[in-house]
Amino acid sequence: MRVYQAELKRILKTRSVQILFAAAVLISAVLAYFPCTFAEYVYEDEAGQEVTLTGRKAIRMIQERQGQYEGEITEEKLADAVRQYGEFASRYEGGLPNGIYDERVTAVDSYRYVFAINRLLTRMQEVNADPDTGIAPGMEALTEEDAQNFYEQCRQHVKELIYLENGHGAKGDSAVAQAEMLYDKVQMPFSYYPYISTNAIEYTGLCVLFLVLIGMILMVPLFASDRQTQADQIIKCTKYGKRRLASVRILAGVTVATVMYAAGITLFLLVMNSLIGWESLKSSVQITVSAVVFLPVTVGGLEVIIAAAGYITLLATVCFTLFLSGQMKSVFASAITAFVFFLLPVVCYMIFDGNVRNWICSIFPSGGTGLINSFTYAVTDTKFAFIGDQAIWTPYLMMAAALIEVILFIPFTVTGWCRKRG
Repeated sequence: MRVYQAELKRILKTRSVQILFAAAVLISAVLAYFPCTFAEYVYEDEAGQEVTLTGRKAIRMIQERQGQYEGEITEEKLADAVRQYGEFASRYEGGLPNGIYDERVTAVDSYRYVFAINRLLTRMQEVNADPDTGIAPGMEALTEEDAQNFYEQCRQHVKELIYLENGHGAKGDSAVAQAEMLYDKVQMPFSYYPYISTNAIEYTGLCVLFLVLIGMILMVPLFASDRQTQADQIIKCTKYGKRRLASVRILAGVTVATVMYAAGITLFLLVMNSLIGWESLKSSVQITVSAVVFLPVTVGGLEVIIAAAGYITLLATVCFTLFLSGQMKSVFASAITAFVFFLLPVVCYMIFDGNVRNWICSIFPSGGTGLINSFTYAVTDTKFAFIGDQAIWTPYLMMAAALIEVILFIPFTVTGWCRKRG
């Protein structure tokens, strides 16, 4: 315990660690503010002037004017949305073949008549896409019958989309079986509470990315600094300078990274959700993101899953970085190597394609972070990796690989520290 306390104190007293802790808190707070800034609402005031609201003011206005299209999204509400849009489109000669993007539609009318129902109509378009091409129908093509069959069509569309992506064969059958097993647990009818959008989910993933990166930087010098100064040769001559010190140093490093991550992600979620509204977290992911999201959770549940997956990714990245730190002769070499491996999933996502890309991007320690290759996007997508004809949903692969890497790299780091010379 005394060795652990001494290592923990040594790490926390380092000026660079203190700066990185402050950076983690600052970045989390700044990122938490951004999702609410994307909110916008346009209306006409009593004087007939067009007024544009943004940020918190827009969110309050959206919440006030969402009307009946919040809470449980029943088939009746969907049918009302179809009728309302039909009445709106009929006001224009020839209808609105380009939807609300028609140049004749003013911003005021778009927000007044369509904004509250646009999300519902978009999901109806999505699930009624052509099974052979994936092309969705226009809003004017939607009917009240489509509204009545919406939830049944959601299940059908999951199958159609996966077969479209993976083909009608053993691979497609395996992927469909996994998707249906999860999708059968999705609560229907879906629910929606304003104001929540995909921005909140994307920024949660972005916050995880920065916190994992900071955690990696924190771990870079833990072993490499002693090798750089050759202090390791003296330390290893002491009674507890080999296996015990390495184990304790790993534990201290993981503790520091854990505290940093917990503080950052907790601050982020508290600030962001306070700004956009806690009630909106009860919204179904299937309404907020995509109707074919497999996970049977709300937006609030998805945020927790992303945060938890981010922590597992952090542990894998930290353990791998500690392994590299014990192998490198300088802090600079350790930092460069760790950063290259951190970016590899992003680079591989851009270079490779298909099953090869899904595997490579998932098995790196930092595979759960990144941009469109991250766990945040994978968990709301329909991508599968395949071993022969057996499908594995990529979020499962990412987390399984990360946990295995945590288990492997801890003993590898200890063994490498004990054996490494000069």
